[in-house]
Amino acid sequence: MSTAKSESTPVKFLGIQSYTEGYATQEYYHGEVLKRALPGCILALEHSSVFTLGKHADPGLILISAKKMLEEGIDCVKTDRGGEVTAHMPGQLVIYPILPLVELRIQPRAYVNKLMRAVIDTLSLWGIESRCDSEHPGVWVGSNKICAVGVRIRERVSMHGIALNVNNSLQLFEQIIPCGIRDRGVTSMTMELGRVIDMKKLSYELLRRLGLGLGIQLDLQDPSAAIDSTLQDSQLSVKVF
Repeated sequence: MSTAKSESTPVKFLGIQSYTEGYATQEYYHGEVLKRALPGCILALEHSSVFTLGKHADPGLILISAKKMLEEGIDCVKTDRGGEVTAHMPGQLVIYPILPLVELRIQPRAYVNKLMRAVIDTLSLWGIESRCDSEHPGVWVGSNKICAVGVRIRERVSMHGIALNVNNSLQLFEQIIPCGIRDRGVTSMTMELGRVIDMKKLSYELLRRLGLGLGIQLDLQDPSAAIDSTLQDSQLSVKVF
């Protein structure tokens, strides 16, 4: 049987999904990787408007009421990743690698660093200078976060990943204290460059660098193909409130 390193890892372009739909998709592919039906899988998608909290996050970091969230159509999800509260919305590129890190011989800290390095290298292609921060996770442009990172490794297979602000409005971030950091802001590629970014091109460039950094061969299919709808009726294991 081929090892995870020698097989091509599929990439699934899922379009816009709610957070709970996206989590169900992660759960499905996590199971497929665990039983070795796949060598790994990478999900690329956008989420509808949602606040998500890590498993130990402080709900007080959300600055608006549940009633206001309902009125504005914002979901709120308690999930099992690390980190505090963040926001997702259309126009933000979300990448969830579902990978057997032990088989790939990648330590957790090195894995997170590789995720952030792929983002930094990709942003440089668009002329955006970014960096990691020794105190705060994620990728930063000056004192503003442009990409959040939050992972969980369950049964030696990774879940969750990165959320890069591309063309999205930053309004939702004004209604939370992003990642619990009170003295810094957020930005996006559009905010930095003053123009709309080609999401398809960006996705390809980021995924290509992610594959190189992780040492895996990606099966990059055309993201304009039909949306993967295998899991629309999957059961969810996150708390929604």
